[in-house]
Amino acid sequence: DWDMKKSIRLRKTDSGIFADLYFEKQIPELKSVGEEIGLDCGYKKLLVSSDGEVHDVGLEKTYEKISRKQQGSNRFKKALVERDNKINQSINSIDFNNLKTIVVEDLKNVKHKSKGKIRKTFNNKLQRWSYSKVLDRLSNICEQFGINFIRIDPRHTSQICSSCGFKHKNNRNGELFKCLSCGFEADADFNASVNILHRGVYSPATA
Repeated sequence: DWDMKKSIRLRKTDSGIFADLYFEKQIPELKSVGEEIGLDCGYKKLLVSSDGEVHDVGLEKTYEKISRKQQGSNRFKKALVERDNKINQSINSIDFNNLKTIVVEDLKNVKHKSKGKIRKTFNNKLQRWSYSKVLDRLSNICEQFGINFIRIDPRHTSQICSSCGFKHKNNRNGELFKCLSCGFEADADFNASVNILHRGVYSPATA
């Protein structure tokens, strides 16, 4: 159902000469029936969904590999390609066919806000965490499938208990979430993904 445009672009890069072909198709209407999920986009696990699925094929090790390479070198560029391929593999593990809504955090400026707050060595690795590529890729796929793609304010999604709603910064301890009020325990990223879903679908005005 894709139509090829009558245009082509030639590009020359360090890797060789490439021909870009262009395709288009009509954007489908947004689905009214299907499942709704929240996705937490993170450094250690690329995507964790509110239905308990983890979509990551080993991005953390790739970020570490990139941080050890000399920027601009062939090995550095090769590692970046590996990162982008793993991002696509991770996203492609999501079954989009039965989804009508995906909710994610709007992570603009997240790296800028972390400056000076975390160790320099980790910050170097964090710079290779390409959340913008992840969200752009998800947005494009949602457009193709007619899935409603919602970005929400990310504030406190990792601190709120998805079971009782109690918020406290000490609810989360690394990869573990344990509510100081009701005692609910879960993977911290899963808990955040449920909060992301709730904020996007049930209370979009909440911040």
